Amino acid sequence: MKKIFFGLIIFGVVGEFTNAAILEPEWTEFCPPRYCDSYENTFSKDATYWYKRRLQFQNALSKCSAYKDAEQDNCYAELRAAEERKNKVWDVRQEEKYRTTEYNRAYNKERMEFYSINQILETIKK
Repeated sequence: MKKIFFGLIIFGVVGEFTNAAILEPEWTEFCPPRYCDSYENTFSKDATYWYKRRLQFQNALSKCSAYKDAEQDNCYAELRAAEERKNKVWDVRQEEKYRTTEYNRAYNKERMEFYSINQILETIKK
């Protein structure tokens, strides 16, 4: 009986310590690896996007660091949720970008085929 009681106390104390503090979020949790250290780049809109997001993340993280205990945990949780929402929007935009690129590629291929057929027909007519 003492072992069970002692085990419950230990489990409760360990549970309190693990639930007590939410770890500080890290930028690498949210950023694709190739953009984690990116800087503003006139040739890459994606790199610039991730650079600006990193700055926003660091500002929000510094604001969260000013809080204590439960307020800080709530701030970290809200920051994580906001970054995850931004990542979902990023994923949707990347998918749209991919679909647009594929559509344009298919359209240009059809246009070139049509042009080639017209050139052959024009050559035959002469």
